Amino acid sequence: MINDDIKSKKEESFLQIKIAEEGLKQLRTICKHEKTIETNYSYRIGSYQLAEICEYCGEFIKYK
Repeated sequence: MINDDIKSKKEESFLQIKIAEEGLKQLRTICKHEKTIETNYSYRIGSYQLAEICEYCGEFIKYK
């Protein structure tokens, strides 16, 4: 693989991630968050707290 191939594959991968993140954002917008689970939630490395997370879309709801 040459450098141009690597760069092209990298850009394609980042585009796929962006598309997936936008799709997940749309799902979380329409989700009613009717059922939650209690689990550890990490908003940064090395820090976590018990929180409610939507079982269907994975959206953070609130800290416990």
